[in-house]
Amino acid sequence: MGNTLPKEMIIALLTLFFAVGIIAGYYINPPVSSALYFLIIALSFFLFIYRKSKNQLIQKPYFSISTWLLVFSFGILSYTIHHTPDQKRHYSHYLTDNAIIEGTITHRLKPTEFSERYYFEISRIDHLKTNGRILLSSKQKKFSPGDKLIITEIPKPINSPLNPYQFDYAAYMEKQNVFHQLNLTNNYIITGKNKSFNYYLDQIRNRLIGSFNHDIFTSKEIALLNALLLGQRQDLSPETTETFASAGAIHILAISGLHIAILFFLLNLILKPLNRLPKRGKTIQLILLLLFLWGFAILSGLSPSVVRAVIMFSFISIGQYLNRKSSMMNSVAISMLIILLFNPKQLFDVGFQLSYTAVIAIIVLRPVYKNIKFSKYRAVNYFTDIALISIIAQLSTLPLCLYYFNQTPLLSVVTNIIVVPLTGLLLTFGLLTLLLNFISLHLANVTGAILKWLIQILNSYTEWIAGFDSFTIKEITFPLLFSITLTLAIIAFGIWLRKPTFKTTITVLTCFIFFQISYLGYKTYMNNKSELIVFNNYNESVISIKDRNRLTILCNDTTAYPIKTIKPYLTASFNPKPILTQLNTLLWFKGQKIAIIEPNTIYPENLNPDIILLSHSPKINLEKVINEMKPKTIIADGTNYRNLIQHWKATCHKQNILFHATAEKGYYKLE
Repeated sequence: MGNTLPKEMIIALLTLFFAVGIIAGYYINPPVSSALYFLIIALSFFLFIYRKSKNQLIQKPYFSISTWLLVFSFGILSYTIHHTPDQKRHYSHYLTDNAIIEGTITHRLKPTEFSERYYFEISRIDHLKTNGRILLSSKQKKFSPGDKLIITEIPKPINSPLNPYQFDYAAYMEKQNVFHQLNLTNNYIITGKNKSFNYYLDQIRNRLIGSFNHDIFTSKEIALLNALLLGQRQDLSPETTETFASAGAIHILAISGLHIAILFFLLNLILKPLNRLPKRGKTIQLILLLLFLWGFAILSGLSPSVVRAVIMFSFISIGQYLNRKSSMMNSVAISMLIILLFNPKQLFDVGFQLSYTAVIAIIVLRPVYKNIKFSKYRAVNYFTDIALISIIAQLSTLPLCLYYFNQTPLLSVVTNIIVVPLTGLLLTFGLLTLLLNFISLHLANVTGAILKWLIQILNSYTEWIAGFDSFTIKEITFPLLFSITLTLAIIAFGIWLRKPTFKTTITVLTCFIFFQISYLGYKTYMNNKSELIVFNNYNESVISIKDRNRLTILCNDTTAYPIKTIKPYLTASFNPKPILTQLNTLLWFKGQKIAIIEPNTIYPENLNPDIILLSHSPKINLEKVINEMKPKTIIADGTNYRNLIQHWKATCHKQNILFHATAEKGYYKLE
């Protein structure tokens, strides 16, 4: 294996197979015992092949296969071990109707429009020790990390999306090992403070960000500084986030490799005089550098992107200390492997995927762009390098961005040419001002004024770029199939850039043709679909009928139909222009008769519909309606009262009639 692969690729391939094992563990979700048995089999196979191949001069591929299989099995086991519901002490095994829950607020999350949100670590249920965390929401009170609560209500599972193609928040939270949620009203008491690591970390952050002069900085600027310097984005307004996203500069708001690279350069510059010390100067410099980097990572919340960058630059620093040229790819692979060993579910985090994809692409294509010089002037070449790196990052992450966000900003390269160096200045003056806040308020006000001016330039520039709406393509239909095939095409294109031969050219063309075929095939499939969907909407009944390319939306108010409810469905259907039609009390679809019963609805005798849709809580005797109309299915949409839905469900169960409530099961589809 060592003779056939470059050294820098061995760790990368180990990490790749470990990640594939985690993905397999997620989809298979085997018991820990089964994962352990598979690991033992893989280990036995590896030891047998290793012993057999020791005496062989020419190595056969069996040793490599056994190695990758072993690492793959480690990935599966790692996922199953870290899947918290499989742990004996997980809170979910102790929940009862009258359970009393004790625990601590650990993190404040980004609030919604209606409430604050927190992670809550459960320590006891009915005085029994447990573990695991849930999601808390509160409209009445703002909590902070360390607050101890006793809760007298049972948490509920996080709801899956109730309408087609909506963002699956339950699946997202499951990947964060959070499976339940709870709204705090009058169902809790505060019992004190748990002065844990998160408590002290929150106190330090609040003191640091509170040290900025509020006479100089506005609350909006303070929120931006909190994000840039400490990685806390909770108080950023939705307008600010949307502006940076539209301008292609959303990565600036999250501490990432860019911020750590700038900090690494500044610390090296500041600590360089220590090299002149006769004894242990380089050792002291290394230790201080690592302490500052990891201290900054801890203050910023140890996010995956920060940990990755800090680990990578830590390895680079150690390599410089030992006078060895460390491999960037190895540094990235090791950092990824360490993160996944401690938290395998980070592999499914969008930020984690985007960050590593961009960094790996930049490293792989470095031999291509590092020798490109457009001018004899260093300043011109500096901005050219930023533009080229930005293009590589945007192209490499394009399949992920289109899949997760259904949009792409075309002006991100133009944005980053100014924003990247500006971020360096912001971090420099931000950290300097933060330090001077505790040393000299007079000097802090001077640097703070410069910092405020830089923030205003950043905001003005991103707002100007974001103003070009036509350069941000939104609502792009891009399912997982497109993401996979486009990723293969981009990888092939990257290989061609490094080695433009006839074979790589054919490979690139084949991959792009495969992407086009998948696009045309999927679009043809979607265009030929015929289906009726009853959406879950709380204000009014909404039904869509798709007959090939023709899409009709039926609702009571065609002038103000709920676009948010059906927008994901329109995007997934390649954005056809819907025909808005008034909802009638009787519909036909593929030979099936659908009767809609609302308050004061009157039907002729012997109607005999196949499906009855109950809307706006009609006061009916459902048992009598079933006996008279003899439907096959009863649907209750989101406009009905929940107590009526439960009553109807019991009636249908008694009458052996299929019942579907959209508020519980989600949208109803008829094909």
